Amino acid sequence: MKKINHESEAHSNPLIIPVFIMNSGCPHRCIFCNQKITSGNFPPKITKEFFNAEVKSYLAWNKDKSRKVEIAFYGGSFTGVDQDYQEELLSWGYSFIQKGLVNSIRISTRPDYISENKLPLLKKYGVTTVEIGAQSFIDEVLQSAQRGHDSAAIVKAMTILKDYGFWTGLHIMAGLPKDTKEGFIYSLDKTIKLKPDTVRIHPVIVFSGTALAEEFHEGKYKPLELSDAVELCRLAWGKLSIAGIRIIRMGVQLTQEMEKDGAVLAGPIHPAFGSLVLSSIFYDYTVKLLGAISRHVKELHFNLSERDISNFRGLNNMNISAIKKLYPHANLIVESIAGQPRGEISVATDLGKSFILNIPGII
Repeated sequence: MKKINHESEAHSNPLIIPVFIMNSGCPHRCIFCNQKITSGNFPPKITKEFFNAEVKSYLAWNKDKSRKVEIAFYGGSFTGVDQDYQEELLSWGYSFIQKGLVNSIRISTRPDYISENKLPLLKKYGVTTVEIGAQSFIDEVLQSAQRGHDSAAIVKAMTILKDYGFWTGLHIMAGLPKDTKEGFIYSLDKTIKLKPDTVRIHPVIVFSGTALAEEFHEGKYKPLELSDAVELCRLAWGKLSIAGIRIIRMGVQLTQEMEKDGAVLAGPIHPAFGSLVLSSIFYDYTVKLLGAISRHVKELHFNLSERDISNFRGLNNMNISAIKKLYPHANLIVESIAGQPRGEISVATDLGKSFILNIPGII
C-alpha cells in the first residue's frame, strides 16, 4: 500500500496534543514503567468530556494556525485496548479532523500488538503515524526489562506498518539493565536498517514504585551518569541523522509528578536534557569548522539561525567558554541571521576568511 503523502509531518514540528491512556492495553508492567509519574495527571479512563476539554485547551493555546496539529494517544499500548474503547477514542479525535481543527492522529503501541487486522480501524479514523516501543533490539535486554516480546516482533511490526502506508516511529532507551554501549549501538544500527521516519531516545530513569527501583535499592542496577547519557544520545544523533532519520525527542518529558519528593530515585534526568545533547553536537561541529582557522586570529564572527543560538552557546555559555580557551586572543561575536537555515554555522575571521558547516538533522 502506498504511503500517504504528508511530508510535512516527517520534516516539521506539528503541535502534538497528548492524551495518555495510562497503561491501557498493556499486558504487564515493564521493569522501568510508572505511568502515573511519567504521564502526569490523567484519569484511569478517558471520558469524552475530558478528551474534548484537553483538545480544545491546546487548540486555544496554539497561536500558529498554519501549524499542523495532531492528537496523540500515548501511555499505553493503543492497539491492545478493547476495540470498542479504541473506536470510541478514535471517533472523538476524528470529529476534530472532520471540523478541520486537527490534521491527523498518532498512536503508540507495542510491536507484538501490531497485525494487519488491527490497522483498518486506525486508517478509518485518520491515524497516520504509529510509534512502536522498541526500547532495544537485544533479546536479553528485552527479557530483562520484562517487555514480553523479542526483537523479531519489532521487525515484523515495522514491516507491516510500512506495507500498510503508515508513517512510523521507534522508541529506543539508553542504559537499560544488561545493555552496554556496544549493545546500544547495535540497536541503533538495527533501527537504521528498518528506516523509521522518526525516533525517540530516552535514557533510563529510576522511578519509585517500579521493579527497577527494587533492583536499584538492592545494588543490582546502576543508572547512567548524566554525561554518559548525553554522550550516547549524541552518538545516536550522529548515526541516525546521517541516515536521514529524525530524532523528535531526547530525554523524558518532565511532569509535575516527577518533581515530587521520592518520585525519581536516580538516573540522568535534567530539565533541558535535549538541549545538553544538542549543545554537545553544536560544539563538536564548531570545533570541526574551526579546524582550518589559525589560533592567532583576532576575531571570530559566528552567524546562526536565531533558533540555534542557545544550543550553540551551550548551557551557561559553556560552549563559548570552551571556544575562548581554544582562541584566547579572539573577540567572539555570535549573531543570528534572518533566513539562515537551522543547523548551519558560518564563521568569518578578521583576516577576511569565512567558513560554513551544516549539522544534519537540525530542523
